[in-house]
Amino acid sequence: MRELFTIDVTPMLPSEMLAVLKRDSSVLDNYLANSVYANPSPEYIKNQKSRYISTLEMHYELVGERPTYLLRAPGRLNAFLEYLDMCAGDHMSTTIDGDILVAFSPRDDDIVRLANLNPLFGASEFSISAEIDRFRSAPWSSDLVGNLPDTWDNRTRIYPYYGRVRGDWVNYVLCPYLRIAWDFPDVELLGGEITFGPSTAPFRAGTSSSSAVVVLSMLCIYLSNRDRLPPITIRNVCKLLGEAEWYVGTHGGANDQTTILLNQPNGVLYNRHSQPVLDSTPLPCLKGVRVVLANSLWEANKALGANHIFNLRKGWMDLGDDLMTMIILAVRSYLSSSGRLGNNAETNESPISSGWLVNLLEKRFGFMPAEYPRLLESNIELWHAIFTNYHKFGSLVEDLLGILDAAITELTSLLPEEVTPEEAGRLLGKDMQTIQRDYTLPYPHEGGYKVRNAAVFFHKENRIGRSLEQIFLEADSRLRSGEIAEDSSTYDEYRVRVGQLIEQLQDTLRDDFQVSNGQLDMLLDIARRAPGYLGGKLTGAGSGGCVSVMVRAGFEDEFCRYLDAEYYGRAENFSHYRAVLEKLELDSPCGSPEHQAAQEMMSNLDNALGRIAEQRRVVTFSRGACAIDFTEC
Repeated sequence: MRELFTIDVTPMLPSEMLAVLKRDSSVLDNYLANSVYANPSPEYIKNQKSRYISTLEMHYELVGERPTYLLRAPGRLNAFLEYLDMCAGDHMSTTIDGDILVAFSPRDDDIVRLANLNPLFGASEFSISAEIDRFRSAPWSSDLVGNLPDTWDNRTRIYPYYGRVRGDWVNYVLCPYLRIAWDFPDVELLGGEITFGPSTAPFRAGTSSSSAVVVLSMLCIYLSNRDRLPPITIRNVCKLLGEAEWYVGTHGGANDQTTILLNQPNGVLYNRHSQPVLDSTPLPCLKGVRVVLANSLWEANKALGANHIFNLRKGWMDLGDDLMTMIILAVRSYLSSSGRLGNNAETNESPISSGWLVNLLEKRFGFMPAEYPRLLESNIELWHAIFTNYHKFGSLVEDLLGILDAAITELTSLLPEEVTPEEAGRLLGKDMQTIQRDYTLPYPHEGGYKVRNAAVFFHKENRIGRSLEQIFLEADSRLRSGEIAEDSSTYDEYRVRVGQLIEQLQDTLRDDFQVSNGQLDMLLDIARRAPGYLGGKLTGAGSGGCVSVMVRAGFEDEFCRYLDAEYYGRAENFSHYRAVLEKLELDSPCGSPEHQAAQEMMSNLDNALGRIAEQRRVVTFSRGACAIDFTEC
């Protein structure tokens, strides 16, 4: 990975780029097929060029002949792991060939003007300086703020999208400008003309099209301000972009932005967020498999609580980590007071009273472990490793925590099954306002924070991620050495094993972290009966959107036809979703955002069912975000 963030592409006039796109150019076609999309289909490349032309023609109509860049950013596919970056864990993902296009021309003032070929996203403009001034002006001396320092983290928790409309698509363009302006207040950022073209990245479908917009915005910022900004490493850009998106109201990690920015064609990235400095390890893909991305058509929309579910799950992990830290500190104090943390081997090896850990938990916190912690009670050296190595739920794996898997299972069982907001406030000494700010309050029907579930989920994911990494590397090494062949039964065992691990991931997403829903479950149940199926799971934050399915190569067309008939082709499969949308529309005041969202989602569902072939497709793993280079074409 190169260290500094750079884009080495020369701008051209829109007419010059259009001329290249409209003539036959095998050089351009090969560049797009091999260096960008990893898809050699002539028809596919023709369609991408047509999208490029539409984007540039609209941009030309709006801004005329000005130096312009053509940019793209793909959707992210969590074909393997989820959420781990949000708890300092190692996350595995890739990028699909569906992308968002932007034509960009720098300006010499701080105005950013936006246009979009999609009528759902209206034209807009903003002043960078005016927006950062407004954000900074939010009062920082209220009961809500308390004694919190005025940081980007705290301000975006308390005042997300301050002064703007929640869910406005412009917020995703704006947030990197604000994040950079926050860090570099003395830099007078320049804006630009940004025209969004036709998108093939699924919208509200779990492939992080929103993060693709954030990344595109960062590319525009760099191209306008490369001489004004200090040098910045790619790793810091990835971190910055993850934090920038907090502005829109979801306090997530940086994996989506990292993968969208860094992935290479036909690549999978293992992003090691557990490391002090982010490290991304490219992994080889399995041969002889295809990935089908299928849209459940249930939108992961904030009107249906998608943002709340996302933030509440973040609350599960954050509260669980806070409680785990309290437990670890209590154990350290107990062992220290009993003289068992010194260097005296005789003292450390002397018997310790049976039941000490269970009694400590009950006395100090009022809860009991899910299983008797035999290993953790009898092996004090395990606690030495925990004291040294525990860092959020992302460290719940043998190679990071430094203890056996069975002991980690016992450690997760120390957490209570569920904690109400009131119990959380008592345990942590926080009032309800602070609990809401730090963890998001559950709705009454949701009960409390399922902190043990969250710990179990991340422990399982960590183990599965390590297994997948080993399989990918081992299969590739044996294949390249000639020890096994791609069509051998031995190599096929790797495919089957990966499919089984993906199934296990879906199980824990559904049962432990509870971010699947009935529509996703139905789609996956139908997919399991389709020809060539190996394994499938939801992708993204869940609560709707897409599933990612691994299919044997050669069966992908038959698999898609099966979904067309058995899922998309049966009206009854969407009756519950229609009922939910009808109720939302009926219960919401006419003209309210919720009422409008219900109507929009119903229209989207009807339009999608009229274009079934567009709802499922075989995807290739494209290059990450980039500027299209026409100079050699």
